[in-house]
Amino acid sequence: MSKFLLTLDEDYEFTLVGISCHSKDYRLCGKINNALNVDLIRTADLEIYKKDTLNTYSFYEFIDADNYLEYYLISNRGDNGFLIPEQKKVDFFLMAKGNISDNHTKDVICKINTLSLVLTSFSIDPNMLKSKQNLLF
Repeated sequence: MSKFLLTLDEDYEFTLVGISCHSKDYRLCGKINNALNVDLIRTADLEIYKKDTLNTYSFYEFIDADNYLEYYLISNRGDNGFLIPEQKKVDFFLMAKGNISDNHTKDVICKINTLSLVLTSFSIDPNMLKSKQNLLF
């Protein structure tokens, strides 16, 4: 009897924006809601086990069913370390799933950069991250 090997390709088809900001997550979330005209709402924390230790990261989401878009704001700093350790200068990630153009991403980054409490924001290619599996939920 022959054996079959099943391999799964993970889907990293989303836009990722890194945000450096020293404010609390709820303050940033409120400013992003106003700037992008979205309604990010706090949900259960993102939980990831690393080396048998539970790490939690604040997690906000907005589902735009009319335009088939999903937005997530995720903290990079948790109780016991970073969600994406190779991006230690990033405090938050804004993830967008759906049909998002490059112009829309540039517009989002531009609007986030105008916020007074944001130091900088920039696009990140999730495929170039070693810890990209932490962004799958």
